[in-house]
Order: sequence, then C-alpha cells, then structure tokens
Amino acid sequence: MKRLREFLKDRRGATALTFALLLVPIMGMTGLAVDYSIASNERSKLQDAADAAALAGASIFTGANASAAEARARAYLKANLGAEADTIAVTFKFDAKNHNVTANLSGQTSTMFMHLLNQNNVSVGVTSTALAPLKPTTASITVDSVYGYWFKRVSIIVVRNGVEVVVGTITYTAVDHSGGGGRGTGKTVPDLNTPTTYNLGDYTKLYLEMEIKNDGCDIGYRNNSSTNIVNCVASTKSQYANYNSTLRTDDPTTVDHLFVDGTQLALGSTPPLDNLLNCDSTPHSHAWEDGGGWAQQDFFYHVSAACKSIDGENVRLTN
Repeated sequence: MKRLREFLKDRRGATALTFALLLVPIMGMTGLAVDYSIASNERSKLQDAADAAALAGASIFTGANASAAEARARAYLKANLGAEADTIAVTFKFDAKNHNVTANLSGQTSTMFMHLLNQNNVSVGVTSTALAPLKPTTASITVDSVYGYWFKRVSIIVVRNGVEVVVGTITYTAVDHSGGGGRGTGKTVPDLNTPTTYNLGDYTKLYLEMEIKNDGCDIGYRNNSSTNIVNCVASTKSQYANYNSTLRTDDPTTVDHLFVDGTQLALGSTPPLDNLLNCDSTPHSHAWEDGGGWAQQDFFYHVSAACKSIDGENVRLTN
C-alpha cells in the first residue's frame, strides 16, 4: 500500500508523457504551417507569372488581335514557369471594349504533412488584369444614307504637333428638295455603301467636324434654281464663300447633334472620339442632325476602327 501511494505521488517522467501526448497536434500544426508556406510560395510564383503574361499580352493588344496577344502572353508564361506552364490550367480573356487583358492561372501543390489527413494537394489560383490603353489608327467609314436640303461636309481631323490635319472628308450636295419623303435627297462622295478607310497616323487629338451650307451647295457655289431641283453654279459673292454653321464632336455646345448607336450625346459633354470609334472591330452606327430638327437625323454612317496600344509605358496592372 505504501508503494502504491509513492507511485501515485511520483511525478518523474510526466514531462515526457505530456510531450508525447502533445506531439501529434504539435506536428500537425507544424505540418500545416509548412504546407501553407509551400502553397503561399507557389501562389506568389503563379501571381508573378500571371502579371507578366497579362502585361505582355496587353502590350500588343489592339482590340482585334486576341490570338496574337494570347500567343505573346503564353510565351511569357512559359518563360517564367518553364515546364510547369504545361501542367496548370490557363485561360485568357481579352476585352476590347474596356481595353483589358486578364490571365487566370490555377494549379495544385503537393502537401508534405496534410496528406496524413487525406489532403494530398492544395489548390492554388491567381488572376491578373492589365489595362491596355488603345487609340484608333485607322477608321473605316461607310455612309449608309444622307438626307436634307443643306450641303454637308464631314471631316475627320487629327491634331499633330499642335496642327490640325484633315485626314478624310465625306460630302453631301443637295439634289432634290422634294425627295426622300420631303426631307430632300442628294449626292454623296464617296458613294453610299462604299467603305472608305482613313489612316489616322499618330496624333494627340481626334475629332469629327460637320460644316453646313444652307442652300445645298458647297462654298464658292450657289443654288441657281427656283424649283425643288438644286442647280449649283460657281459664285464669287461673299455670302457663298463660307459655311453657315459648324458642328464638332469636341465642342460641348454642338456635341448633342451626334447620335452613337441610337443614343444622343449629352449637351455640354466632351467625350473623346477615341471612345466613340471603339476598338472592338465591331461597326458602330453614328447619325448626325445638321440642325433642322431633332425628330429625324440627316447623316447616317457606320464606323469601325483598327487600334494600337498608345505606348508600352501606359500598359499597367489593374489588380
């Protein structure tokens, strides 16, 4: 009995016993920390690779060359990850409207300790989006229809080194004031439904301008007819030497004369024409009201643009 009491009071070896009991959770926590650290390092590596791939694709993305941009992005991915690039799931998204390139990477990393808990792998996924600011380099314009009694000249104008340069014009000369349901018909140059591509080149500003002459003839000419059929003859008189009004897409007092995809631009706004032309290679419908009334527009055309990155320095990550 005495020996039993002594045994119960004996604390020798308690530390070893306690340690043995705690060893399993300690090893479990240590294993979790190690496996988490491995997964975190793998995620950082994938994130760096995704960032590089998104930036590489965005640096050449034009809005219409997704295949070429993706090939460049995948080349950078391969350069950063080597053979691992072939073992992970990779998707790219190219958004021409918002000028974005997004890279999504997902893979798995093997565990060292968590497999004891039947967790053999840890999923790792990352996303990176790069912004590729674009601007149109060419504009393809097809005039669909034109009406009205007034002469109209639509010009595409760029500013280079502070100088305004007209890179293309479309004109409408009135022919019959009784045609077109009473709205008037005329002659358009280039002809209707003839796509015409204008090279914009390098520029700091881009806008459209509509110049209007009320008698239906261009400047330097006058309408010599007393009937509905317009007859333009040369004239040196000063009242025929200038346009009666001018509308510009960068003029907040006249920008509301332009309708884009059926929506009238807000009076007082100055939307960049780069955005109105868009870079998604999809034709967009424009309509201009020359000033006679808002019920029906007079100059209808659709336009699509080829674009390029403004410059590599403006390409940047957004997340």
